Amino acid sequence: MINYSKQDIIDELLKISSKPKTKAPHIVDKRNYLIAILYYTFKATEEEIIIYTNLTSRSTINHAKRTAFELYKIKDKLFLKNVNELIQKYPCDFDNFDVKTRDYNTTATTISITLSHHQLASFTRYLKSKKIDKPSDGAKQLIISVLKLWEE
Repeated sequence: MINYSKQDIIDELLKISSKPKTKAPHIVDKRNYLIAILYYTFKATEEEIIIYTNLTSRSTINHAKRTAFELYKIKDKLFLKNVNELIQKYPCDFDNFDVKTRDYNTTATTISITLSHHQLASFTRYLKSKKIDKPSDGAKQLIISVLKLWEE
């Protein structure tokens, strides 16, 4: 039994979306949580949800709802902290939803990372000193080296 309406969620989402776009996790997590509630609880379509946000593509809505679901399910501490106020106000039991999630290949994967300017400069110097042309090869070599040290 939920004690809030679809319009309550829409109003909250409109408040968040009325501010300039940001990638700040405390804002993005709240937006994603509300999008997930609209999608999973109220069966709103991605096309309908986009109207209430400052987002520009259906794929972004798809990513937002899935991210909120997955972070909630794994009990991500930062996510739960960021959406705690909304969880209190608009509780949603994501465990009751039959959502297909990706099974990741445990034999190989691709990892995407973001480096600060300083880290990128250091990494570039490392690539040059080791005469490595492709950043992906350098990153792989570094990870393998660190993992060997860690396993010892």
